[in-house]
Amino acid sequence: MSTGTERNADRDRSVDPAMRADDATVHAFLNCYLRETGDYEIRDDAVAGVDPGPDGLLRATLPAQEIDLLAPLAHRSPTERHRFETPVRYRLGDDGGRPLDAATLAALVIKDLSLAQDGEAVPDELLERVLRSKRATEEFVAARAGDEDRLYAETLSFRDAEQALVFGHHRHPTPKSRQGIAARNRERYAPELRGSFPLHYFRANPTLVSADSALDRSAATWVKDALREDPAVSASFVAEHVESDDVLLPVHPWQADYLRDQSHVRSLLGDGLEYLGPVGREFIPTTSVRTLYSEAAPFMVKSSLNVTITNSVRTNKRPELERGVAVADLLATEFGDELAAAFPEFDIVRDPAYLALDAGEGRESGLETVLRANPFRGDAGANATPLVSLCQDAITGHSRLGRLIESIADREGRSTADVSTDWFRRYLRLSVRPVLWLYLVQGVGVEAHQQNSVLLLDEDGYPDGFRYRDNQGFYFPEALVDDVERYLPGVGERAGTVCPDAIADERLRYYVICNNAFDVINAFGSADLVAERRLLALLRDELEFARERYDRPSSAFLDPLLESPTVPCKANLLTRFRGLDELENDLENQSVYTDVRNPIVTELDRDAGREHEHDPDPALALESDGELDP
Repeated sequence: MSTGTERNADRDRSVDPAMRADDATVHAFLNCYLRETGDYEIRDDAVAGVDPGPDGLLRATLPAQEIDLLAPLAHRSPTERHRFETPVRYRLGDDGGRPLDAATLAALVIKDLSLAQDGEAVPDELLERVLRSKRATEEFVAARAGDEDRLYAETLSFRDAEQALVFGHHRHPTPKSRQGIAARNRERYAPELRGSFPLHYFRANPTLVSADSALDRSAATWVKDALREDPAVSASFVAEHVESDDVLLPVHPWQADYLRDQSHVRSLLGDGLEYLGPVGREFIPTTSVRTLYSEAAPFMVKSSLNVTITNSVRTNKRPELERGVAVADLLATEFGDELAAAFPEFDIVRDPAYLALDAGEGRESGLETVLRANPFRGDAGANATPLVSLCQDAITGHSRLGRLIESIADREGRSTADVSTDWFRRYLRLSVRPVLWLYLVQGVGVEAHQQNSVLLLDEDGYPDGFRYRDNQGFYFPEALVDDVERYLPGVGERAGTVCPDAIADERLRYYVICNNAFDVINAFGSADLVAERRLLALLRDELEFARERYDRPSSAFLDPLLESPTVPCKANLLTRFRGLDELENDLENQSVYTDVRNPIVTELDRDAGREHEHDPDPALALESDGELDP
């Protein structure tokens, strides 16, 4: 491993946006295919004139077409997000290896999947989305290549960190695919291009609006109070609209334009509904594109957006609105007090209120707005960062995480491996431990994947707090729902996600471990900071600690992670290949899950000496301030 004084010379290279976008697309798409099929080998010798890289040569076969994919490995990842020396090559028969760009790779793989699963796919649509994602990535790279201070600096504001996700989900075949937003509007609405805009508003007769709030005031009152306090709102607007008895509904401007073209909304305009246009201070789109943030506003706005982003059309469903309020109510009971007492550095960002226009024949009108509490106002947003942007690859050189660890190592005069070990140990205590306690002991699971995770960093760059956000991602396992309802009767029915323990186990295992923890480990390994196996061993110790302290007979969450060579994992490529919309299907059929290698078992020798034998007992080392964790 490097010391903190070593620097990656790639940082100063000029960037070709088209080549960088193609490289990123190849990495995301091919790593999805390799992980989800598991059908590849790593060799030490050359094949078809393609020499191995520093970590060998990866060879995968597309069986239906008898095509070999040959990828020299710059970093062979135990968590299976490998780094390749590009161009990757492909071979037909006995031919030599030919260079493989993203479009050719996607076409060959999609064709092979189609031949193997005829009649169960939407291959043309998937290929189109791959190419759209690549083109968007190229635009983002071109715009942000010289913007390192707002992408990878050691200290970033919440706004800058939310708008720094140039490449997106590393394990998704179409991470930047957005179908619905015209190219001419991308600069305004894309977080990657630092878009910003005021919210648009509709004024509605209260009889046309459904709403709920877990606060001491209604959702409509919260909106009006914010408008009164906004210096960008004119006194005349306040007098004419805010002081009326009608309800003001904030919405994303793209959605406002979309809604005015819908017959069920047009029929109400002038008959209880009025479009007011843009009002007030600027908000910025965050990593999710549809959740909007202003550092001065008391709430964030999670707006419906009839745009297909990655796997789904991003509209708010009525059950999600109600779930956010139900969970906020639950957290206001002793349930929330016990969570805060057990893990004071962990919290759940509330979605305590919503407004929805009742229009049209469907359950949703398209104007459903969640009001999310804003804990990142003003100075509280300093160094609060979505985990996904902290860990993402940089346009050139190391990720922000890599640069952060190097800086700490410089200041402390230590190796990046030792700093990484301490940093990750703190991260586990602040994130994985409370999430497992919340699920296994208290009976509420949260989809704490990287985009739903906001990490607070202290002044030295170490993890200092963890915030989970997302009203969609709460699970109530059947075995413990009665225990949860002792705090708040009826909360399970209100939340609408009571499910068999096996379903909750599978979902949480993927989101918390296979997505979150494994990808943090990979970010360290990809930046050449520390061996991934060293961090995998720490993760295994944390899971063993949880099994000893928190496990329950009704759950099979932990045992497969600690004992099975494979675990079920969400397959984003196969989900897109089969055309599934995760927000439209029920819990059991939202996505494709497939068995993937479990590096906690396959990469670690339980009987041999551990790579981190100098690390103290995690049951002691992960405690904070001398207090005994639950």
